[in-house]
Amino acid sequence: MSRFKHFPETLTIPRWGLWPLGLLLLCMAGARADATTVAGVRLFSAPDHTRVVLDLDGPATYTIRRVEGPERLAIDVAGAGLKAIQPIAVDDGLLLRVRRNRLRTKAQVVLDLVEQAPFRHFMLPAADGRPHRIVVDVFRPAEIAVPAEDPVFVRPPPRLVQERPLRVIIDPGHGGLDPGALRGSIQEKDIVLDVCLRMRDILKALPGYEPILTRDRDWYPSLADRVTSAGKQQGDLFISVHCNTHRRSSVRGMEVYFLSLQGASDRESQELADKENAADMVGLAPEHTASDAVLSILMDLHMTQVLKQSSRLSETILTTCESRGLATRRVKQARFQVLRSLAMPSALVELAYLTNPDDRRLLTNADGRQMLAEAVVAGILDYHQDGTILAVGPTEPNWSRHYKVRRGDNLWRLAQQHGTTVAEIRQRNNLQDDRISAGQYLSLPEGRPES
Repeated sequence: MSRFKHFPETLTIPRWGLWPLGLLLLCMAGARADATTVAGVRLFSAPDHTRVVLDLDGPATYTIRRVEGPERLAIDVAGAGLKAIQPIAVDDGLLLRVRRNRLRTKAQVVLDLVEQAPFRHFMLPAADGRPHRIVVDVFRPAEIAVPAEDPVFVRPPPRLVQERPLRVIIDPGHGGLDPGALRGSIQEKDIVLDVCLRMRDILKALPGYEPILTRDRDWYPSLADRVTSAGKQQGDLFISVHCNTHRRSSVRGMEVYFLSLQGASDRESQELADKENAADMVGLAPEHTASDAVLSILMDLHMTQVLKQSSRLSETILTTCESRGLATRRVKQARFQVLRSLAMPSALVELAYLTNPDDRRLLTNADGRQMLAEAVVAGILDYHQDGTILAVGPTEPNWSRHYKVRRGDNLWRLAQQHGTTVAEIRQRNNLQDDRISAGQYLSLPEGRPES
């Protein structure tokens, strides 16, 4: 006998039983609230372009497309509502008006154009008291050449003048004899290399960015070599890319780390750092087991400022990736040796967990790896667009101060006080090591306090 009950093909409901059901459905529909609302639309007309900013009260995903006859751009914000629907008259020679439409599954903002015009767009996460924003720049055709396709990753020029492109050092973790995390035939080193190559290609296509890989094939540069190479390349940002694992297969999502000099933010972070640092012992020549260069970088005077920038870089990457629909966890700190490149803001991105089925599908699928590469690059661009990088390259200080070493002084403290690094003090004063003694004279940069 079947364990399942049989129901008639047609079911008769008394007439009096319909109205409570209808009332319930009506109440449920009325109670539904849009997850995100387009709270406002702002416009800024410049001589060469018009900027349209959609202010959102929360994160959202969006698409933008060009529509002909008449010319217009349609911005669709998925699952969002609109605070106001009145059209906004513009008529600045580029835009005629902005229209807002409440649709069943999305909010739509339409930019009516005078004629076909190049445009670019991007999203910014909430930061510093500003809301989540979708930004669209529409250019006068004679002013800028933008690809015909939607250039999701093209950003407006940085607010600060740069003498050279922003150099982004991209570090695919592991490689060669060190496969990283393993799951069957899946090797972490292969996944992260593919993601990093995609990141490089995206950045190469953008004006004002110069991506540099620490490895572009299956070989193993030591952690010290990765750090010193980034310094020699005069990088402005350092992004190390890895995959994560966990004892529990339910744990998933991206994590981003920046350096901690005091210790890891939790036991899990310490275990991960220990694992990654220990990997450096695979196949290394004896002279690479210790690195004076890494230790000198650790004593870099710019530590406080760079750690602050590294923290913001990590937060921005994670927030941007979350806004693009990726599963994320949180920003953490640990003593990763490869992050001891304190001459520049640095972050280590654990893309996803190979031990989680959903994350593993993302990592082992070409479309998933492209999504990850695009999201991390978008985070880098958001960080740069917000003006976090204050300058490209340091200015040369005047080393004319003659300082008499006092009792209790050390090179680390003097480097902090005088705006330089331990390595630079040693080089300028022909010191063989970090030892100094009271009464000794040192050349230090001018213009800094002595204590």
